[in-house]
Amino acid sequence: MPKDRLELVSLAGLFVAVSLLLLFVFAPFFPLLSLAIVFTIFLRRPYERLTNIFGGWKNLAALLTVALTLAFCIVPLFFLGVQIYKEAQGLSAGSQFISSIQTAIENPLRQIFPAFTFDINSFVGNALVMISDNLGSLVYQTLYIILEIFLMLLTLFFFLRDGKDMLAYLVKVSPFGKKATTEIMDKMYQTVQSVIKGTFFNALIRWALIWIAFSLFGIPNAILWSSIGGVVGAIPGLGTPFAFVPAVLYLYLGGDTLGALGMALAGVLIIILVDNILTSYFFGKGSSVSPIFVLFSILGGILFFGPLGFILGPLVLSVFLSVVHGYGLEEHRA
Repeated sequence: MPKDRLELVSLAGLFVAVSLLLLFVFAPFFPLLSLAIVFTIFLRRPYERLTNIFGGWKNLAALLTVALTLAFCIVPLFFLGVQIYKEAQGLSAGSQFISSIQTAIENPLRQIFPAFTFDINSFVGNALVMISDNLGSLVYQTLYIILEIFLMLLTLFFFLRDGKDMLAYLVKVSPFGKKATTEIMDKMYQTVQSVIKGTFFNALIRWALIWIAFSLFGIPNAILWSSIGGVVGAIPGLGTPFAFVPAVLYLYLGGDTLGALGMALAGVLIIILVDNILTSYFFGKGSSVSPIFVLFSILGGILFFGPLGFILGPLVLSVFLSVVHGYGLEEHRA
């Protein structure tokens, strides 16, 4: 083998070996780093505005951006998770709400199939166990969670402050060339903005509206059921109705016909606002990805990463779509 080729093969082998070692080193912090990247993309414009206000003082602008993120995003989400965990722990699978839904399903079908039974308790029980297991770690592993939040915020600070320099260096050393790398990164930014915003903000707005409706009409454990509805609502065309139909049945079977009518009307309004208007608005910007793929990225992300998979799953999908887009550009040039 010629000496030049031997050196090239050796260098390539060394690069692969070191890359694998680095992957193992960074693997425990992958969710943390991914969240920092997502927050950096969302907060880039506010950070740049603060930088202009402070006369180009990046450290102060980044520090203030991180502090606002902690105060208005992370802390409220943490306490929301604690409240959902408490309601899941205190809810028995045989609660009045669940029993009403089971009765509403069983009674009509028993007129046709007398032996029909529908054990909804087992499904709900499994769901509550999953919620308790995942959110329980957020409640009891306090010191570990605080450390992870600190590391994520520290990473966010440096990503905000030094992000442009990092990207410039990545473009410089990329084997794909400056133009192709820039196009891939621009597409990745647009896709992440579209998919993550469409996933997160849609779910957050849907959860808030369902929680308001459930609270106004007296649905028990409103925060828990609205949170489940916010996630289940991601199922295209079916999710939001599935969140409201049980609540309507519960009110109707309890004798509150007017409340059931009001709940049904609220469900229709939320379907129109969130599932149609907001979904089209968010997903129409920067990405033409089908909502069904977003749904599977959410479900697969939750199964693989745990609760953070709700964000990390769509993030992986966004990166994949960006790489495919970049590959398509290279094929077109060839």
